[in-house]
Amino acid sequence: MRQLIAVGSLLLTVLLAGCGSSAAHDAGHSDSAGSDEATHSSDGGSGHGAASAEVVNLAERDGEQIITLGLPGGSYTPQAPPGATDDYRCFVLDLPESTPGGYATGFQVLPGNPDVTHHAILYRVYPEQVAAAEELEAADDRPGYECFGGSGVPSRGGGVRAALNESDWITAWAPGGDAADTPDGYGVDLPAGGKVVLQMHYNTRGGVAPDTTEVKLRMAPADTGLKPLYSMLMPAPVELPCPAGQTGPLCDRQAAIDDVSARFGPVSGWQVNGLQLLCGGDPANPVAGVTQSCTRSISEPTTLFAVAGHMHLLGKTITVDVTDAAGTATRVLDVPQYDFDNQDAVPLPAPMTLQAGDKVTVTCTHDPTLRGKVPGIPTEPRYVVWGEGTTDEMCLGVLVTGKDA
Repeated sequence: MRQLIAVGSLLLTVLLAGCGSSAAHDAGHSDSAGSDEATHSSDGGSGHGAASAEVVNLAERDGEQIITLGLPGGSYTPQAPPGATDDYRCFVLDLPESTPGGYATGFQVLPGNPDVTHHAILYRVYPEQVAAAEELEAADDRPGYECFGGSGVPSRGGGVRAALNESDWITAWAPGGDAADTPDGYGVDLPAGGKVVLQMHYNTRGGVAPDTTEVKLRMAPADTGLKPLYSMLMPAPVELPCPAGQTGPLCDRQAAIDDVSARFGPVSGWQVNGLQLLCGGDPANPVAGVTQSCTRSISEPTTLFAVAGHMHLLGKTITVDVTDAAGTATRVLDVPQYDFDNQDAVPLPAPMTLQAGDKVTVTCTHDPTLRGKVPGIPTEPRYVVWGEGTTDEMCLGVLVTGKDA
């Protein structure tokens, strides 16, 4: 079984929370080798044609039902905002009447046009949130609605604190992802009367063409007795200065933040400084460098099944370490040569119990010199910060976890 997990973009509340977000998780992973140029997307930065040539289909199971969710009208043609090349579009999708709630135990995203598809994320919408989701859709004069970061649907309790503690992810796809199953005895809870929001991130640098992405879910009845599955999002800052000898207006950090904010809205600028606060840094005087890290504490006991890492096209290495109360550190993810086109989660040899107070550290190293080597990345020198676009950067560890109660 392979893991269908990857992440592209995050809401500010997720960055400040590192909260549990439901997602699909079990999995496989294959390491990649080769030069820096060979291990990054070579399709102009728009699509990711290195996706698996052999499609692994979602397996059927007795007593469970496979449903297929598609884009409204069957297709969508990306249209980036003026001056941008990334189109984040959310679509409110109905669950079939034959599926009155239950647990999702398997997932498969079938990208209809890999040449423009950067990622897909499926979000859960509780019954009491449906009206808000439909209002967002009705207010936009194009199919779906524009959505940077998350689904844009307000949290059920309202306010930032409620958003920090609410899980809304169902599953996610990025290049390299195949069909996946949840661990035995676990599933993603989808309540009756709710809907789902599918966020598609398109990059149009290589052109514009229609997309026909579909999502398949395998559903088990609500009375199956499965335990809930979650993912914990562990971001770290990106503070990547221009290499020595390079100059330009965007080598100024604030100018770079202003540029990201202009392309994706003010929340993107807040994310950059919010990550500094989250990770113990100083937003007014951050420590810049090619390697950045962040340490977070586990708030309650949980079982760790798999770990994934996410960066963009300048990513070089990523690690995730867990340190227990006795100070013993265990490396649960080690990617010595990051490959944007292979973002599968890496399963642990055996599930690992994390206790409240255990520390999790994610560490990323980026290579700014790839801006002149990897096709699709603008060559203009710039100070690189956390940003939503394919040619911006991220540093994120994803812990696939489950609760026994």
